[in-house]
Amino acid sequence: MSRKLAEEELKLLAESGYSRKAIELYVNNVNVGAIENPDIVTTYRGPCGDLIKLHLRIGRNSIIKEAKFYYAGCPGVAASASAMIELVKGKTIDKAKKITEDDVLNELGGLPKTKLDCPKLAVKTLRKAIAQYEKTKGRSEI
Repeated sequence: MSRKLAEEELKLLAESGYSRKAIELYVNNVNVGAIENPDIVTTYRGPCGDLIKLHLRIGRNSIIKEAKFYYAGCPGVAASASAMIELVKGKTIDKAKKITEDDVLNELGGLPKTKLDCPKLAVKTLRKAIAQYEKTKGRSEI
């Protein structure tokens, strides 16, 4: 499901410093939604008030099989969370833990300087979800 933006709105996003890929991820709601029967659902609110609710399904060998998110915030948060999910899908938990803000920013191809906290919010949400998963997994193996 994509959102309908006027040509002027798309132009403003580009003029603000959003990359073509960031705009595409935002406009097309890539990875936005919920997962049925997720292993972990976690929410994290950044200092600016933006919020990401992340759903993860973890498969065998601790591989992230599916990931989706909902958000309340700006296009930068939506694009950053979407890009972060693109980076973690199919990766092991250990590899996902190593993803950085710079990785997300590079995946996006650029954000306005005032939105550089958005990749940080996406990565912090991911790390919180992984920590929850590892804590839960540790309990289930006892």
